[in-house]
Amino acid sequence: MGFLKAKYCVPIFMLVLLTSGVPLNANNDGDILPSADAVVKAPTNGNKIFFCENNPIKKTEFDKPHMKPQDYMAKCKERTEGYSWGSRIYVLLWAPGFNADDKKLDELGADPTGANGLIKINTREGSSSLDSDPDCNQFIETGRDHGLFYGSIKLSGYKKDVTGDGKTDNYGGNRCEGITEAKKKNVGGQTITTAMGSQGVLDDGALRAEARQNGAITMTFQYNDKGDTMSKSATHTWRIAELYFDEEEYVIGDTAKLTMSDLDALRYPFDKKLKYPLRVYSDTDMGGIIVDVTWKPNYRLTPQMHGDYPTNIKFVESTWRESGSNYIMYGGGHSELRVSPGDNVYAEYDDYTLPLPYQENDYKQVSTIAKIVEIKSDPMKREVVKTDDHSHLKQFAKTKYTSNGEYMVSVWWSHWDWWTNQPSTHVDNTLNVSIVEGFTQKPVSDVNYNLNVLSDGDSLMEKQTIHNGVDSIDVDLNNSKFIELDFSDIGIVDESLKFKFKIDS
Repeated sequence: MGFLKAKYCVPIFMLVLLTSGVPLNANNDGDILPSADAVVKAPTNGNKIFFCENNPIKKTEFDKPHMKPQDYMAKCKERTEGYSWGSRIYVLLWAPGFNADDKKLDELGADPTGANGLIKINTREGSSSLDSDPDCNQFIETGRDHGLFYGSIKLSGYKKDVTGDGKTDNYGGNRCEGITEAKKKNVGGQTITTAMGSQGVLDDGALRAEARQNGAITMTFQYNDKGDTMSKSATHTWRIAELYFDEEEYVIGDTAKLTMSDLDALRYPFDKKLKYPLRVYSDTDMGGIIVDVTWKPNYRLTPQMHGDYPTNIKFVESTWRESGSNYIMYGGGHSELRVSPGDNVYAEYDDYTLPLPYQENDYKQVSTIAKIVEIKSDPMKREVVKTDDHSHLKQFAKTKYTSNGEYMVSVWWSHWDWWTNQPSTHVDNTLNVSIVEGFTQKPVSDVNYNLNVLSDGDSLMEKQTIHNGVDSIDVDLNNSKFIELDFSDIGIVDESLKFKFKIDS
């Protein structure tokens, strides 16, 4: 099985080198968990694992003569961080030595000896293996005579109240995907067992393992009967939800779009069933309404990486009989709220899946406000008001907490490459630093800290700063390939926080 098909050797090998040289999102800091691109102690035998945030295979393109292995690799948006407990990771496995039959779609991953490959996944909470059940979906070749195999792995949650109603809404479990469950029913005094399950690896994936607040998932691939194994890891975490109106101002009769965004709200990939309650009220109607929202795909980038729960609120006259929720499944319809000119409109959501240093059973109220006016102001003439509210941090910000939870430090760059999610080369690329209270997210001021900026291990600058608002620091990245930010002596906290970035050139 150790041979490599000659006709794919050069283009695939070059593509693997290019892809592995600049992983699109492999920027895990590695000071708590292993590096996302795990160190491989044994020879890889030419194999390569790709973790994709998107599905690189369309059913209409699977096993088609015009599709080559490099076509699927090129469609993969590689990501090794930013997942949550209900995420799916699409996997491409380049293993040309397992292309045993050039006339059929080969499968691999369920051989306990490793001779035909053994694939396992594990998290801090559980593990599963493709050799655990004969009905497990194995990784399947993307096309005949390809040597590129496809499967997906899932993070599943655990039983937890995520809506605040006192009931456990999520579920966990460690198992392979396939016909692994049976449904029993009594028919005429006899117990009839019917199989539940799978439509195949393209639909259901291969493996799933339980995950909680934060951690990592690792996939291992044993590729021979000698025990030689390679692995790949990706990190997952909960995050604080966002809640926002689509406008700052409305007049009576307008319909506002209100969105709760939280990837952690998905119990499993593409979960459209679980409803989350939002409280919406105004100065005129302090009782307000409760609106249930469900997940709706956001196709701007990758649907499964967005936890968007939108709903519509129509603002009606205060003389209207009453406010009312007219929610329709999957985000249709609208609710109505009584308002008067000059009112503030308030929306609130209780987030029960918070990141560290919060405990797993903590919750935090997330809120937003809009204004009811008689005449909307011209956006060009609105007064620009500086605020210390950092809920609008750049989407590429990286955040860390001090170990005692006292401070949350966030950093982001003014110039980013949107594709690689890394800072781009500019002679002066501005580094932005925000420090807020760890538990309340309130801004802090007059907090001292030391910052050491290192380029490829050499110090570019070292300075002591008194934080106030958002600090902006110009950093020369022109000749850098790797930047490390080392924050130390933050306030009275005697410890070091490190952020690492690969520079996109």
